[in-house]
Amino acid sequence: MGAGIVALPLSASTLLAADGDYVVNSGFPARGIYFSPVKAISQTYNSVGSYWEVTSGDPNSLMFQVRGSKDGFNFSEWLDVSADNHEGTVQPAQARIYGTLQILDTPYVQFRLDIPEGMTVKLAGLTFIDTNSGPNLAEVPVPALPSGTPNKPYIISRADWGANEALRYNGKNVKWPPEYRTIKAIIVHHSETSNVYNADPSVEVRSIYRYHAITQGWGDIGYNYLIDWKGNIYEGRYGGDDVVAGHAYQYNYGSIGICLIGSFKSVKTTDAQLASLVKLIAWKAASKNLNPNGKTFLVDKTINVVSGHRDVINTSCPGNGAYGMLVDCRSKVAAVLSGAAVSKTYNVDLKSITFTPTTVKLGDTVKVEAVVTNTGTLPIETQDPAPGFIYEEGQTYETLEMIKQNGKFRLAIDFSNNSGISHPYRWGLGKALNPGETATITGYVKMRTVRQVDMFGGVIQEYVKYFEDNVGTTRIRTIMSGPNRTDRAPSRAADPNVRHFNETGHNLGYAFRKYWEENGGLALFGYPLTEEFTEESDTEKGKSFVVQYFQRNRFEFHPEFKGTKNEVLLGLLGVKLTTGRNFPKVPAVPSTDTKVYFEQTGHTLGGIFYTYWKANGSLPIFGYPISEEFKEKNPDDGKTYTVQYFERNRFEHHPENKGTQYEVLLGLLGTALCRTKGWVK
Repeated sequence: MGAGIVALPLSASTLLAADGDYVVNSGFPARGIYFSPVKAISQTYNSVGSYWEVTSGDPNSLMFQVRGSKDGFNFSEWLDVSADNHEGTVQPAQARIYGTLQILDTPYVQFRLDIPEGMTVKLAGLTFIDTNSGPNLAEVPVPALPSGTPNKPYIISRADWGANEALRYNGKNVKWPPEYRTIKAIIVHHSETSNVYNADPSVEVRSIYRYHAITQGWGDIGYNYLIDWKGNIYEGRYGGDDVVAGHAYQYNYGSIGICLIGSFKSVKTTDAQLASLVKLIAWKAASKNLNPNGKTFLVDKTINVVSGHRDVINTSCPGNGAYGMLVDCRSKVAAVLSGAAVSKTYNVDLKSITFTPTTVKLGDTVKVEAVVTNTGTLPIETQDPAPGFIYEEGQTYETLEMIKQNGKFRLAIDFSNNSGISHPYRWGLGKALNPGETATITGYVKMRTVRQVDMFGGVIQEYVKYFEDNVGTTRIRTIMSGPNRTDRAPSRAADPNVRHFNETGHNLGYAFRKYWEENGGLALFGYPLTEEFTEESDTEKGKSFVVQYFQRNRFEFHPEFKGTKNEVLLGLLGVKLTTGRNFPKVPAVPSTDTKVYFEQTGHTLGGIFYTYWKANGSLPIFGYPISEEFKEKNPDDGKTYTVQYFERNRFEHHPENKGTQYEVLLGLLGTALCRTKGWVK
């Protein structure tokens, strides 16, 4: 299998067993051989994947094997599905490791582990994949492959091999959005699946797709192309030409990953596979202006333009049988290209892109600088605006009437969570670039909003395609030009009504101290992040209040309520920080002792969150729920929790603390709001 995906966070991979998986989570010895019980499989399937987790030891050193039986007594040979690092995986302890996919369809299975000393196995499991249903390749018309030219060979489309595009989505969102880079190298892999010469090999392609997309949580297949034993070439990763795939970690960027279906540790590829590999590489080499016998610098090393997986990652892939034929493959590709007419192609290489400074004051500009080289064989033309142009944040090339001109090239910049026009900031290259020429493009964006965004860019040929995108991602913080309210303050603890917190360097006194101490203190509000100061209200336009920020909330002093319980009120930070997010309301349900429906916001509150809400101040402290429970990544620790938003805070469920006072923790919304103001990083 291909290596893990850089374009998609590995945390996206699910750590839960799918329905129908065979999972064992106890009874493993401290070391030595473990045999699982024989498992009768009631479902139909045609391939089996494996996975395991350990709590100590190197998970890659576990030997994992599986075998099948038709009657539960007479078994096949053991099939090795261990993580032999042909993926080059470097996984920490407690991470889930995946074994190689095997073509197997017997009604009984068993697995065996060889556990080395010092390893503690948490669980081991098998997942069963049924991809028998789908288009039959015999029914798909396959035109003859062109001979002796670098023209595009016939490639079986995703639709024709039966890719279920729903697997790429999580609800309405694409799990692994496409991004693009200039192609510099071609990396050859093997799938390490069993050498089963199916009459219809598309079944195996669908199995690999599901194993990558669902079992391993990537959202798509990891290769750009696959070639079966018959020589059929399949479209892999969704996104078309130059899309970044997931086959070689950081070396995904700038390469095409081609998978030869099968295991070639000791056997050679079929003649049909090699012939199709030559035709596929010849087409790509011609269209990308690559020398098949040449060298190229990719990320951090110089490699052959046509390389094996082992040339970039510490792995045995694509197996000795396939790796040994790459010399012959390069020669055959060169022979094809030598008899072809010179290809006329567009191609660019975005060598670098930088954004400076990374922290800017409101009203100042971010400088964008990019270096672009024409690596094609045709001149590339460009358009306005010229380098040096300054955009105001909120403006776009369209609002300034610098509309797209068909086929012209521009530098294109976008930013995270952009809900408007894609890549709104675009600059021309300054001049037309002939093949081999390089240009440096500089542009500016004047920042008008206090916030934090990730900026990135690419090169676009208008109305044609992005040649590169998502390059140079840089976090830009726009801060207030006034004082930093979180700067440490001198202690005022000489005043008996004031308490100084050395942890954050701030004081807490009088009405705010009284409220803090009487309503939960550190557990509910955290440490003070600022001193008291006067700030315009978020919710009452034209009014200002004395406020103080804490890690989990903001206190507001209301003198009009002096002497009452409302003299100090909490800010609506949950509402403030979810502005623009859509939390659909749910139908009303009868309230019970364990679950309540709030018609005021159209949301329910139940379970451990309801218990916590009632026990720690309920409505005055937290407000009404403004969402249902859902999974969300915590921006502070990068982990995913079950959360629920309230008007004044966010609850997080921590099952690892079950039965303690820390099973529910409050979000650091005060810190988050200070971050949006540029006071904290």
